[in-house]
Amino acid sequence: MKDITLVFPQWQGSIDNGALYHGAFALAEGIHGLPSVQQVPTAPFRELEPGGDIAGKNDIIRQLHEVGSILEREQPDRILLLGGDCSTETGPVSWMSRKHGNNLALIWFDAHPDLNTPASSKSGRLQGMALSAVLGNAGKEITETMFEPLHPSQVFCAGTRTFDPPELEFIVSRKIPFFGPGELERDPAWPAKQITKAGFSKVYIHLDVDAVNPMGFKHGKPAPPAGLPFGNILQIIEEVGRKTEICGLGITEFHPGSERGIDKAATLIEKTLPDFISN
Repeated sequence: MKDITLVFPQWQGSIDNGALYHGAFALAEGIHGLPSVQQVPTAPFRELEPGGDIAGKNDIIRQLHEVGSILEREQPDRILLLGGDCSTETGPVSWMSRKHGNNLALIWFDAHPDLNTPASSKSGRLQGMALSAVLGNAGKEITETMFEPLHPSQVFCAGTRTFDPPELEFIVSRKIPFFGPGELERDPAWPAKQITKAGFSKVYIHLDVDAVNPMGFKHGKPAPPAGLPFGNILQIIEEVGRKTEICGLGITEFHPGSERGIDKAATLIEKTLPDFISN
């Protein structure tokens, strides 16, 4: 089995958050024993002007093509993404989509569904369109950097608690399952039950750290209240791992400055991708 670690400090999707660039490196440097570390060349931080369809698009497209080249060369079976903004997920998720087709489900742990589009976003932040991009709905130029977009029926949103009206409309119209923090605390096995009931055997897990209550996972990112307890996320993932094969994990939007948070990220990796980290 080929495992790789993709360090992709893309910050442009946030427009102005340089901490995302440094956070990806903090995780990569603070977690020892990661396999086959591949760093994606990323333009240095500079503040971008908001607006347009996608802010920083030229940088982003070039960087996403670099991701595609790395994945084609490495041909991984499992991927750990240590990302900057959430749009770093397009390459890894679409790679697994091409590899596993309709057998793949995506769990999107995120305080926000990231389902805006270039047409609905007022800021042009690609981080707020990241799941739309994974679904092939962030414009032709972004989709052309990917392998195989997902279908909405393959997506399960978890820990989501803040919606823009166009996002909620899309979720309702496409019948995308979403599990709020309260539901997940009451029954951590619920996502695993729904995923297996739908017939999926492979799972990719995306975690924006704002899905997690910072009391249990020091990640430094401002987040809406009522995030999931860290232990609850581990329980959910454990249940999913019992019933399916987890082929990838993305940890995104981590802010540097907390060794405890890095230790918790290492625990998350070990629980999600067994035997990924070498001792």
